[in-house]
Amino acid sequence: MVLKFLVAAAALLLLSACDKMQTLSEAEQIERTIRQEVNRDVKGLNALTEVAAATDYDGFAWRRGEKIQIRQRLAGELALLEQAEAPDVIATAVKHRIPSFSLVRYQQGWLVVFRTYVSSHCQVVYAYAYRGTLPDTLQCAEDLFASQANGKCQSPINDEWQVFKEWFFAESLVAEGSPVCAAKAEQGWQVPQ
Repeated sequence: MVLKFLVAAAALLLLSACDKMQTLSEAEQIERTIRQEVNRDVKGLNALTEVAAATDYDGFAWRRGEKIQIRQRLAGELALLEQAEAPDVIATAVKHRIPSFSLVRYQQGWLVVFRTYVSSHCQVVYAYAYRGTLPDTLQCAEDLFASQANGKCQSPINDEWQVFKEWFFAESLVAEGSPVCAAKAEQGWQVPQ
């Protein structure tokens, strides 16, 4: 009898604990993934950004088995270069078992492109890992997203890497009938010109 009571009490405790657990939002899941990926392969990502920094190029995108795409900033825009090659960048990725990557030079460091998502505040959010320091960039917080239609923020992963997010009001979702986006547009939110 006592054993049945203890089993029932343990089951009840487990069920009540499960009810209180919250699942992660998409934003939290993406940030956790970025942190895990950087921590899992910081040595490889450091090597990749170091070899990229030794070139004159500003962007690389590569997937194993495909031709590398190399970009250079021309008149403020990243232009795809048709004839450029970067064998050291690919060799470094292969050596460190990085099957694909997208790197972009940004300020004094490098962005590793991860994911894009739409926030609960009707913003398109670009989420990256950033190797470098962003001294004039605020720390990420939910109230920052709630108060700014467009912006940038960071959260440290370690001494060298940050989660970096840049967002813009998802104006196109107003026309699609999103009530959240329509309410934000009525508050004056818009994409910067």
